Amino acid sequence: MPEYFIDTLTNGVRLVTVPMPHLHSAELVCSMAVGGRCEPTELSGISHFLEHMIFRGTAEYATSLDLERAFEAIGGSVNASTDAETTCFHSRIHPDYLDKGVALFASMLLRPRFNEIDTERRIILEEARDDFNEEGVQINLDNLMMGLLWPNHPLGESLIGSSETLQGIDRTILEEYYRSWYLPHNLVICVCGPVDRSAFCALVEQEFGGWPGGDSPPLVPVADSFPPVAETLWVQDSDSQVGLQLAFRLPGRQDERTLAVRLLRRILSSGGGARLSLRLREELGLTYSVEANCSLLDDTGYMAIDLSVAPENLLPAMTELLKVLAELREQKIPVDELAAVVKSYQFDLEFSRDQSEAMAVRYGWGLQADYIRTLEQDCRELESLTPEYLQQVAVELFCEKGMKLVVVGPWSEEDRQLIDQQFQNGDR
Repeated sequence: MPEYFIDTLTNGVRLVTVPMPHLHSAELVCSMAVGGRCEPTELSGISHFLEHMIFRGTAEYATSLDLERAFEAIGGSVNASTDAETTCFHSRIHPDYLDKGVALFASMLLRPRFNEIDTERRIILEEARDDFNEEGVQINLDNLMMGLLWPNHPLGESLIGSSETLQGIDRTILEEYYRSWYLPHNLVICVCGPVDRSAFCALVEQEFGGWPGGDSPPLVPVADSFPPVAETLWVQDSDSQVGLQLAFRLPGRQDERTLAVRLLRRILSSGGGARLSLRLREELGLTYSVEANCSLLDDTGYMAIDLSVAPENLLPAMTELLKVLAELREQKIPVDELAAVVKSYQFDLEFSRDQSEAMAVRYGWGLQADYIRTLEQDCRELESLTPEYLQQVAVELFCEKGMKLVVVGPWSEEDRQLIDQQFQNGDR
């Protein structure tokens, strides 16, 4: 049996059915192609604001509580998230109530009422406060890094927005933005579980088939002019630890090296043998936790390494972190280490067959992102990755001259000068 099926309504809504007959629940996901990179600077945060407003009542359900109770009545608990490219609404439901689940999402996405905008604005402003200290200074490492990676571009702005941009968004602006982006051709609806493909298609046609289409505004492209220059950003904050994030810009998920990048991330930061944890935590005791993560968009992306340390450990931790990355560029990965990481990756891929959320991401988000890969395809290509090729990718993408570093906390000026000197020496 194929892992997934794709169907398209005449108005452009795309459907993904992932049969998982062994499950007793279904994951229903609606992914809309709108996110942070769609926003003009003066409306930074509006995609996330709109995501919140979709829950504030519909033509059929007057309040968010009414919506929540309707989902609970079919075994669900609806939630959503917004990233740079997509806004995703999702809920687990009982398979016997797939018709009600589709109807509920249609009510939310096609007929929102935009109730209580000012109340929701206050909630989001409270959410945004987590990114600032008591002096109103931005201390969120991710937000600060975005500004370094993509200056003067929508990708460099906070997904939540600022107090200034959020205060400037009213009902008229929200409705106009909704009409510009919440369109049939921007929507992918995915269901994973013990469901029938033809029945699912008929339900979506019934609820979404009459939705008229339109054209979305063009996205701001990522310029090729972002130079691969090593940069640092230092923010003083009163805390017991210093947080740091080191990042490298990547070419995007369509690049042929993407799977190699994902495997290199696991070599650095996944499992008991992960290099960063072994060196910085187990051997040297410099940090409690260190993690590497990849964020890959259609035409750009980055890999970031995050850790927190005591102020006196900042310089040695940074020195060792750069050594670990240098080893990845300068030495081939031992065959036994590579084999173990590949095997662990393949186990995780196999285990994902039991996880409806993982399948919804792989095939639902995959269709939205134009990046569908089957489990068999990933497993097969993982086995073809060689130590020589992985070293080549590390040299090409994790290069010293393109490093970006953000440091937040009670750092010393002496450490700043010494670490900045390390970066200047690496800019070659």
